[in-house]
Amino acid sequence: MKAPWLKPSEALNRPINRQADEAAYAAAAAKTETYRRLGFHLGNIGLLIAPRATSELMEISRICPIPNTATWLLGLINLRGNFIPVFDVYKLLQPEKEASKKKMLLILGLGDKAGGIIVDGLPVHVTLSESDKLKTLPPLPEIIRLYATTGYEKNGEMWFNFDHLGFFQSLSTKVAI
Repeated sequence: MKAPWLKPSEALNRPINRQADEAAYAAAAAKTETYRRLGFHLGNIGLLIAPRATSELMEISRICPIPNTATWLLGLINLRGNFIPVFDVYKLLQPEKEASKKKMLLILGLGDKAGGIIVDGLPVHVTLSESDKLKTLPPLPEIIRLYATTGYEKNGEMWFNFDHLGFFQSLSTKVAI
């Protein structure tokens, strides 16, 4: 149904500053705009995969160990002709504990910039908005702190943007024992 025409008196009595009304509406809409991200858990820490990052989830298959490396570097897998390092971040975070849920292998990145992380189960979709953003980040384990850039609180859970490239590069300097 088409909106009826305004009467001349109504049109003349409308607010003159219509741009201010539109700006206020746009600001209100921006505050409520939501976006969906894919995230995964490392223990009780929720990490969000970068919006355009390539990710792949797979069952843990044959991992070829590398001698004389840290225990948290499980080894390498061959993924479509690329050797991908596989990290068990649980051993970095809490060396004495094992993951309790079904373990899966999450590959982040492509080619020589890819790395694999052992995660608890399947990644989840998280819907966030600007109002969920944390003003200050809570204390995080040192190994992740530099790579968890922005935090969000959604439904009582904390989620952090995860810089997987920087994280993998930092681990590559610590693998030798």
